[in-house]
Amino acid sequence: MTDQPTTRRLAAPAVRVATDDAPPAALRVARALARYYPVALIFAAWELCSWVGLFDPIFVPAFSDVLVTLYAALFVTHELLVHVGYSVGRAAVGLVMGAAVGITIGILMGRFRSIESFVDPLISALFPTPKLAIFPLMMVFLGIGDASKIALIFLGCFFPMVISTYTGVKNVDKYFIWNARTKGANDRQVMLTVVFPAAMPFVFAGLRVATATAFLLIVASELIAANEGLGYLIIYAQRTFNAPMMFSGVLMVATMGFIADRLLLALGRWLFAWQEREGT
Repeated sequence: MTDQPTTRRLAAPAVRVATDDAPPAALRVARALARYYPVALIFAAWELCSWVGLFDPIFVPAFSDVLVTLYAALFVTHELLVHVGYSVGRAAVGLVMGAAVGITIGILMGRFRSIESFVDPLISALFPTPKLAIFPLMMVFLGIGDASKIALIFLGCFFPMVISTYTGVKNVDKYFIWNARTKGANDRQVMLTVVFPAAMPFVFAGLRVATATAFLLIVASELIAANEGLGYLIIYAQRTFNAPMMFSGVLMVATMGFIADRLLLALGRWLFAWQEREGT
């Protein structure tokens, strides 16, 4: 009878060959693509409906025509890249400002009762208010340029960040704080080494929501008042009956939002891999 060590030595080359034939990176890419097959089915159905004449090409062009227009606008004329730059720049500035202020106030609310009692009623009153409803007021005070749009994105991103951070700080196990105190940690050390790291999963969840909100608000604000940006491009193409360009802008917004969310999700899995190890 063959012993187990000998069996392992004989099986090892076969395992290495199978691994070499199917690299892990290629397998991960294939699995990732397979997860998004519903999106491919939607695009295939769109193209099929255009072929059989269910869609009026003046209003809903074929998906292939949209891809051709998108490629030309990105890599030939670079028209779309210019508008992407304006939109991403505004969204990034508003997101960073909203995240920084929201995280700071969320931590202070979670740690100090006086700040919580002062800020919480304001958040309860302002958070349900539609942000686009006060955008005209922002334009009155800040003009129709970048400042009003950045302020709108800041406001939209601030609330999910402050609420998620506050929730994360409140959910920190008191035992960790007491343990740090008994070892001589001061308030600053407790905040930096215990509270903030423990609240980071909540902060990251709020960041994903804030990122999606930034994309929504930048396009909406540019639809209302702008001379550049993806929102402006979409509404201008709609008014000039340039349906392929209009759908190209919409597809670009969806693609950018999807990529940003996937990158944040991958970063979060890498940062908080310890949670998955503890759960196993």
